[in-house]
Amino acid sequence: MRAKICLVITSLLLVASSMNAQSIWDRAHLEKVKQSLHHPYFSAAYQELIADADKTLDVQPLSVMMKEKTPGSGDKHDYMSQARYYWPDPTQPDGLPYISRDGESNPELNKLDRNRLGATAQRVTTLALAWYFSGDEKYAQKATELIRVWFFNKDTRMNPNLEYAQMIPGHNNNKGRCYGVIDTYSFVEMLDAVQLLEGSKAFTPKDAKQLKAWFGKLLTWILNSPQGQEEARQANNHSTAHDAQVIAFALYAGNMKVAQEVINAIPQKRIFTQIEPDGKQPHELRRTLAFGYSQFNLSHLIDIFVMGRKIGISIDNATSADGRNFYKAMDFLVPYVGKEVEDWPYQQISEWDYKQQEFCKDLYRTSLLNPARKDYLKIAKAHRVIDWKDRFNLLWVEADDVDNAYAFACGQLRFALACAGKARKEADNQCKHRVVPRSINKDGSLKMVHPHDWCSGFFPGSLWQMYAYTNDDFWRQQAISNTWMIEEAKWHKGTHDLGFMMNNSFGKAYQLTGERSYKDVVLQSAKTLITRYSDKVKSIRSWDHNRDKWKFPVIIDNLMNLEMLFWATQETGDSIYWKVAVNHANTTMKNHFRPDYSSYHVVDYDPETGEVRAKQTAQGYADDSFWSRGQSWGLYGYTVCYRFTKDPAYLQQARHIADFFLGLPNLPEDLIPYWDMKAPGIPDVPRDASAAAIMASALYELRNYVPAEDGKHYQDIADKMVDSLNKHYRTEPETNYGFLLLHSTGHHPGGDEIDVPLNYADYYYLEALARKEALKQ
Repeated sequence: MRAKICLVITSLLLVASSMNAQSIWDRAHLEKVKQSLHHPYFSAAYQELIADADKTLDVQPLSVMMKEKTPGSGDKHDYMSQARYYWPDPTQPDGLPYISRDGESNPELNKLDRNRLGATAQRVTTLALAWYFSGDEKYAQKATELIRVWFFNKDTRMNPNLEYAQMIPGHNNNKGRCYGVIDTYSFVEMLDAVQLLEGSKAFTPKDAKQLKAWFGKLLTWILNSPQGQEEARQANNHSTAHDAQVIAFALYAGNMKVAQEVINAIPQKRIFTQIEPDGKQPHELRRTLAFGYSQFNLSHLIDIFVMGRKIGISIDNATSADGRNFYKAMDFLVPYVGKEVEDWPYQQISEWDYKQQEFCKDLYRTSLLNPARKDYLKIAKAHRVIDWKDRFNLLWVEADDVDNAYAFACGQLRFALACAGKARKEADNQCKHRVVPRSINKDGSLKMVHPHDWCSGFFPGSLWQMYAYTNDDFWRQQAISNTWMIEEAKWHKGTHDLGFMMNNSFGKAYQLTGERSYKDVVLQSAKTLITRYSDKVKSIRSWDHNRDKWKFPVIIDNLMNLEMLFWATQETGDSIYWKVAVNHANTTMKNHFRPDYSSYHVVDYDPETGEVRAKQTAQGYADDSFWSRGQSWGLYGYTVCYRFTKDPAYLQQARHIADFFLGLPNLPEDLIPYWDMKAPGIPDVPRDASAAAIMASALYELRNYVPAEDGKHYQDIADKMVDSLNKHYRTEPETNYGFLLLHSTGHHPGGDEIDVPLNYADYYYLEALARKEALKQ
């Protein structure tokens, strides 16, 4: 008996707690976001929320008394709206009765209550969230005022019914239709906001009690009125939306029995009747907005599933005997994500892009509901267009360190674009055709370089990477304009760095857009690059300067240009590029590495015999030292060689290089190396964030090619490097001309670019982030 009493008490407590829980939003998530508003991913959306809330502080509260017409009841307190897609009949003098134009909204809607209801719900939601996140009572006070005017005040309140919702002039004595029942769908989210508001001083327990009573009455009307019952019998999204409202209003009003009954009936009444075994929703597909309504219906189901989970009912996996279920319907729409409207075999006369984005949000929410569906998360992230001001970020997104890093990078690179644009107008830069930001000069000015500079491709490449992450056309346009600035370099035979310059810019562009013009530039760059190849030396010559010192110098950096050559053979079928790349890789592997797999920077060859003349350094501390960025180039280069050739010798070489460098006893704890690991004065010498970014990116790729245990080790190291870069090496927002990382070292012995930002550090940092994200997926 005692156990039974305890069980009853526990059940009552669970019910009581559920009555105060969010219906759709996750309070724990919101609390986590509240503690993270300073993080880049959330800050813009929070600032936009506060700006929106501030705009409503002085607005006049809206009410049903403001409409221009009076309902058939003669009581303006009765809500009244007009059917969205009905228009005056042009063949009739008075336009009556109105006729249907499916998918085309009639602006007469603005004269009645629907838009004011939606605006009120949106404003209350905005203000309640602003209060919750900021703690400023002025937002709660305004939200409470709006609620009281719309729902409570004797002179302005809305009667809790929808008798005249979605009426059609000239039909049914201007009485409302069943479809008007879902005019109040915006109240579903608003009630979640109201439950946050209950923690404020302004929204009193009396207010909460009155609002719960009001929604209890509206719930009763929906369940018992002819319109409400007819809406429940609809065969399409209307009945699903009806049910979602009923559940939300019941949960808020405290009617757990109704909420449970409706949720439990969803599979049989909605999923199995509206979704075919192949996932089609025939009642939605016959509309002129077929994709949009298919998505719309699924979004209601997601709301229902989330509300069900809140009270311990899980129905999202419910499947009929012949295979009908929610996930089939999602999967039916998935192949059209990212496609053009012409690829959709049904009608969608407008809003294609908008509905695509709404479906991406549905995919994201479903992945939270069902973490096993990682494919949904992957598709959502691949195709969503990130708007940093979007409130969805606050309400739903579980942002991690990668997301925050990209959000930071977006802000910085916008600033960088402005700084670069200004610098290009300076007379000296114009005269010398310096168009790309590379670093910061010793005098503190922005260092701009010519398209022939070996670093010219990294800044446009970073812009393409931002486009890849955000899918925002802004970044595509910026990347396009900054990429074509350096096109002339495709003919430049005086450098071995065309892979750095052209593959990281035009190559990225072709990879992301598939546009032939970019491909042509990269292929010409490959043709130009192999003119520096010597069949006698079996390498690509690096530098042309210091001919009194070197006859045919090859530097370890040159491995990074081979990717473009391997790709060129894949694209053209011409083996010459592949042969040059393989010969260069083999020659470098033979002569550049010591027995411990550390690397020389420069190996000079006799161009007549191919014999080695000298093994030296140029940018390291000494000929026998471990120049950090050089070790990173070697690791990255041989990892790429293995990607294309699958030659185990290259994989072994990459692993040896990684294991040597990561095993150095004086490697700093944060894994950001000194500029040279044998430099005198360690630890009081400059670091090189660029070397860490390059190495982290390479390790993420290497992780895919080795046994799982070894791969995890490499990934853990890369994670720690990226974490260190995120926490201790990033610039402050809108400083340092928009560069992302501090503390890189370019040419220490030459006294150039020491402890500065560098555009290639930023490029490989972004690439490392992308590879880290890909491994998570």
